[in-house]
Amino acid sequence: MDPINTIFQTSSWPTFAFVATRVGGLMTAAPLWSMTGLPRLARGAVAVTMSVVLLPVVPQVTDPGSLATISLSMGMEFLIGLLIGLTAAVFLHGAGLAGEIIISQMGLNLGPSAASMSDVLVPGVGQLKTAMVTLIYLGIDGHLILLRGVADSLQAFPPGMAFIPDAGPPLAIHLMTTMYKAAIQAAAPAMVALVLIDVAVGIMSRAVPQLNAIMVLFPVTILLGLVMVAAAMPMTAQAMYGWMADLGHHVGVVLEALSKAKGGN
Repeated sequence: MDPINTIFQTSSWPTFAFVATRVGGLMTAAPLWSMTGLPRLARGAVAVTMSVVLLPVVPQVTDPGSLATISLSMGMEFLIGLLIGLTAAVFLHGAGLAGEIIISQMGLNLGPSAASMSDVLVPGVGQLKTAMVTLIYLGIDGHLILLRGVADSLQAFPPGMAFIPDAGPPLAIHLMTTMYKAAIQAAAPAMVALVLIDVAVGIMSRAVPQLNAIMVLFPVTILLGLVMVAAAMPMTAQAMYGWMADLGHHVGVVLEALSKAKGGN
């Protein structure tokens, strides 16, 4: 069916509203689509375009139901799109958290600045790692993987199917675990090096009490921390690519959890 002709049929308007709400949830959280540099008008145009393209292949909503049912369904549509977007967003936030951990250990966490990809304040190293993850995300067509996830979700959960999921806590645990695991993996090389530096300076200060440990530790920590961040870049990039390569799997985990929750209602 022609998407343009479909959207002009009044019987398709309720379905379009539900689909657009789900796509809007994705745009709220997904990397690239949610970046602050993308104008809201452009974001809305992409959401409307994607909704029109998906409209002919989704089951039509014949009876939206009462106002309460419509409100609940709209909320669920937005939540499903939001969860799909968060499966990729957690990796960017994990990279930013890794930079924050490193900067904190180096003692340079006093001057965070706004990241270009989100409204979150992250230090310079965090911005570097976030930018790297974003480039990898675009390189593997992560934004298209998420859009395909929305299309798959429309087949698994037709528009207007109101249900209250019981999968909230497990999904939250899965997403948070993924984020912190990514952060630790990205920050591990520099963290280990900085801890060893602290131990070495501590031993030196005990062996030579006259040594001003703080005056020695601060410049050495900064210098070696930056060296380790640069030296670990290839390893970090490889780990980040491994995360993003499993993006489709994480989207599947979210859809499977929601499917089980729907089956239980």
